[in-house]
Parts: sequence; structure tokens; C-alpha cells
Amino acid sequence: MQSTGTDPRHDDLTDEHFLGGVREFQQHTAPGLQPELARLAREGQSPSQLFITCADSRLVPNVITSSGPGELFTVRNIGNLVAVPDVRGTDESVAAAIEYAVEILQVRTITVCGHSGCGAMQSLLRGAHRRQGLAGTPLTRWLRHGQDSLQRVRHAPARLRGAAPSADPLERLCLTNVAQQVDNLSAHPSVRRGVEAGTLRVAGLYFDFATAQAYLLAGNGRTFSPVRPRLESAA
Repeated sequence: MQSTGTDPRHDDLTDEHFLGGVREFQQHTAPGLQPELARLAREGQSPSQLFITCADSRLVPNVITSSGPGELFTVRNIGNLVAVPDVRGTDESVAAAIEYAVEILQVRTITVCGHSGCGAMQSLLRGAHRRQGLAGTPLTRWLRHGQDSLQRVRHAPARLRGAAPSADPLERLCLTNVAQQVDNLSAHPSVRRGVEAGTLRVAGLYFDFATAQAYLLAGNGRTFSPVRPRLESAA
């Protein structure tokens, strides 16, 4: 039987809300965005920043950074983890993205962005990385890259500027994990070379969902300061 080119089962398997969103984009957003996307198609991408963040569906990088197509080279994973380089068993996908962003795209900034209420950090607190023996599952093996954050939070928890360390173990770990992953990121050879040459900057960012507030990690790697709007200059 000859195929008609369209599988009649396709629409049955497609979430109508999702497809409705795509239709909305095609009708209202695509016409205004098309010229910029066409330019990017001709010229290629040249983002200024690598943005490493969590896969959590509540966190939308382009929304919290007010950025558009071509501006962020984004890497998302469970827990915004950056594996230490040259460790046996390290997942190389994040390392490959870092190398590509620094060496090929020549980004000027790399930001590690964590968030409040992170499910990966909750799993670490519950010991998920120790389950299933040495083999584990893909998730538990990945979470093992967060063990350094667990160790760090016991001895030097990060906190919000002007506030005492939170009594909430999850918030302490979510904050501290950003600081630890920034350190892990800085250990990657291409990043280290860029920072030493003054062509690359590394930053840590924390986003609190309940208050819609972003916090920037200070240079001491222990405190986060709120990012405030710039005051309009007086007329």
C-alpha cells in the first residue's frame, strides 16, 4: 500500500496543547521573528555567552536574561552539574559543549545558573546517588557529579548576602551547588586558559522562583547578591 506521506496516527499522539502552541507561534510570532532567524541562518550563530542551567521546566533562560535567538548557547542538564574534567567515568557531553563554546564560538562569558527547589538537589540529599550499587541507573550515576556540592555544603554553605545561612537544607544545597559547579567549570582547560588570558569570564547565578528574583554569585564564591534593575537617570 502506497504511503500518503502523512501518518494518520500522528495527530492522535500529539498533545493538543503543545501543537496549539506551535500553531500560535506560526501565526503570531514567526512572521515578526523570521527576518532575524533568516539573518542567523545566513551568518551562523555568534552567541556571547554559554549558559549552563538545570533542565527544570520552570526555568526559562531566555526569559530571565531577556535574550533572543542567537544570544545564548544553552546547555541544560539535571541539576546544572559540570563534571570535573579528567575523572574516570565522566560524562563528556557538558565538557564537549564547554570546549565548543570557548574554542569555536569564542564566548566571552560562561554562567552556571541554579534555582530554588531543585529536584536533583533534593535527590542528592536523600542519597539517590548511592543507590543501585556501583552500576546504578543513568540518573543516579549522573547525580554522583553533585557529591562535591554535598561535601561543600557541610563545611562552607553559600548564602544570600546579608542573610544568615538558611535553615532549609535544600536551599543551602541549591545555593552551594552553583558555587561548586562554577569551581568545577573553572577547572576545565579551555576555561582556565580563557580566564587567565582575560578573554573569558565565569559567573554563577541563582534564581528563586517564589520571588522571581535572580542572585549573582560574588567573587568570594560564598555569597549571592540580588540583581537589581538599573535606576533610570533623572531627566
